[in-house]
Amino acid sequence: MNTATEHRNRRVLIIDDNFEIHHDFRKILAPDELTRYADSEALLFGSSIKTVAAPQFDLDSAYQGQEGFALVKKALEEGRPHAMAFVDVRMPPGWDGVETTRRIWEIDPDLQVVICTAYSDYSWGEMFEKIGNRGGLLILKKPFDAVEVLQLAQALTEKWGLHQESRRKMEELESRIAERTRELQQTNHALQREVIEHQRAEESLRLFETVVEQAKDSIVITDAALTLAGPTILFVNPAFTKMTGYTAEEAKGQTSLILQGPNTDKTVLSQLRHYLKRREALASETISYAKDGEGLMLEWQIAPICNAGGAITHFVAIQRDITARKRFEAQLFQSQKMETVGKLAGGIAHEFNSILTAIIGQSELLLGDLPAGSPLTQNANEISQAAGRAATLTRQLLAYGRKQFLHPESLDLNRVIAGMESMLQHLMGGNVATQIIHAPGLQAARADAGQIEQVIMNMVINARDAMPDGGKLTLATSNVTLDEESVSRYPELKMGKYVMLAITDTGTGMTEEVKAHLFEPFFTTKGVGEGTGLGLSTCFGIIKQSGGHISVYSERGRGSTFKIYLPQAD
Repeated sequence: MNTATEHRNRRVLIIDDNFEIHHDFRKILAPDELTRYADSEALLFGSSIKTVAAPQFDLDSAYQGQEGFALVKKALEEGRPHAMAFVDVRMPPGWDGVETTRRIWEIDPDLQVVICTAYSDYSWGEMFEKIGNRGGLLILKKPFDAVEVLQLAQALTEKWGLHQESRRKMEELESRIAERTRELQQTNHALQREVIEHQRAEESLRLFETVVEQAKDSIVITDAALTLAGPTILFVNPAFTKMTGYTAEEAKGQTSLILQGPNTDKTVLSQLRHYLKRREALASETISYAKDGEGLMLEWQIAPICNAGGAITHFVAIQRDITARKRFEAQLFQSQKMETVGKLAGGIAHEFNSILTAIIGQSELLLGDLPAGSPLTQNANEISQAAGRAATLTRQLLAYGRKQFLHPESLDLNRVIAGMESMLQHLMGGNVATQIIHAPGLQAARADAGQIEQVIMNMVINARDAMPDGGKLTLATSNVTLDEESVSRYPELKMGKYVMLAITDTGTGMTEEVKAHLFEPFFTTKGVGEGTGLGLSTCFGIIKQSGGHISVYSERGRGSTFKIYLPQAD
């Protein structure tokens, strides 16, 4: 073997179930002599060509496809792979040559394969379908020519070697490129790190600015001074301006005193200074005041900001306006309280009504049994009249507790009010002007006509009593649609279409304390003996039982407006 080919892989695998075939391959590829057959050389180059040393091939033999597969696998594991293989097509009873080739290429795709066949067992299309269109696959017809076998062996082993050499050179090239890349990366590492850190700082700053600018909560940054007036404001975000009315320019340089007012809890502020001196965060709620003097219930938390050395440099406060939430919670609590009181009142009234029925019945029997002129007749009448007055009160309590028997119908509220107009004029007297505004195209409401008339009558009488010196009473109807935002103010109300009646007076108005108890049974602002305190509670119960709602808006000295919402009829 010459030195030019010493490094080449000449390992060839023969897979054939015929022992003679293996013998033939050995005579061609691994003869005892180191020279090629003279007749083969003459066929290739002519008799005048000088004979030269031929390459020796290292042959392995397998007599079944599975055995050949095992030899290929073992050679790979030992690091001595075969360069090529001659594979017979027919090798019963195991794998045929096509299946063997497919299995071998799954573990050694570089192996050059020559399929040996004496028959047209497979077409090219069938073979490619089973194996795949591989460049390393050739066909050798049996009986084969020795020169052709020698040519194939030499060419394919050379091809295998060139492929490996090419791969090695490519790997070396990739290694050199990778090494050069690492050198460049190391050279530029400091600059890249500086650029990345700078970019991250800019991104963090932009993100912080975006968060602060778009935050719905108020964000205030102050210095670290803990004077009696508090630290000085250095920065406020747009949400602070929207919430308080103070611009950033107006707030900067001020202290937290600008948000304090008559109802601000001073103990919370003292507690805040105490916690900040101890370098601790604090969260709390307190009443603050906007620039226009409007009270705000704020939920806030404040925490110290420290530098790298651990010293406090600033304080940051996050404030959230929870005024609406607190108002809603109060409304919900009031609604739940009214519901509980209503159930209690209705239950008591129901039981008491049963007792009154017996009292009234027995008093009537007693009056029937007494002889004419009996001195007990007056006593029996007093009992019957007192029981009747008590029954009226129980009916009002039942109305408040929503335990009445209603007869809802499709109701034209404009027509109901029009039918009561003359009576309303009479009730108001000459010193109260009455105006009725009928909405055109008013939809029908679903309610009990008699009960709605009672509600209107009770509320009009209350309005008259609120205007002892005269004034103006207005009744106005309209169609309204309550969306999600609208019903959020009324926890017990559902979204949908309603008919609304607004009753407005120009009377004395009410305080917030009075409004908080307005619809509770037996609550009254009138003197002793001037009212039972069941009028508005009865109205409340009737409207609630009808699936509606009553709301009130009132200012002291500027009158009141009651709005009655009734569901529209389908």
